[in-house]
Amino acid sequence: MSEQKIGAQLDALGLTADIEDGYRITEATVHLTAEGEGGSTWHSVARVSRQAPESLPVPSPVEVRVVTVVREGQEVTGEQRARVNRWLEANGIDPKRVALRDITVESKVRGGREGRHLIGFTEFYQDETGYKVLDEKKRIPEAVTYQRWVRQTVPLEPDPTWVGWPEARRQEKQAQQEREA
Repeated sequence: MSEQKIGAQLDALGLTADIEDGYRITEATVHLTAEGEGGSTWHSVARVSRQAPESLPVPSPVEVRVVTVVREGQEVTGEQRARVNRWLEANGIDPKRVALRDITVESKVRGGREGRHLIGFTEFYQDETGYKVLDEKKRIPEAVTYQRWVRQTVPLEPDPTWVGWPEARRQEKQAQQEREA
């Protein structure tokens, strides 16, 4: 038995993959079956790891964008809380289960293309009856929480009262909210 480089053999098999322009393979997992005079043998999974650090570009061509929707401890108005709750519900998240901690939206940008948006938040762990589970080991019991990420399907509208928006856009959003109220 000898160690063999198999790239050319895989090429000969016609191994192909649909990959977006600007992307390249950096990792692969392959199941191998080798045939010879004695028949065929199955080999364990061969894993090709990521390229050596010196072959990766610096700085990384992947940009991570993080938008903080609500920061832990931030005071919000009733209207802001209602707007965030509507957005959470539109994305399949029960606002009652979201702890008053950071809520963020994260995405990655590769080659100028923005990927999926993930909503990150801290959720209360609930038992089968819907009650929050308490960590009884703590001196003062507190609710058990865990970090959760959900794909954003509905974006959060900008806060219409923020003075950073162009005046026409801010007035348009205020008028829209008044019509909906």
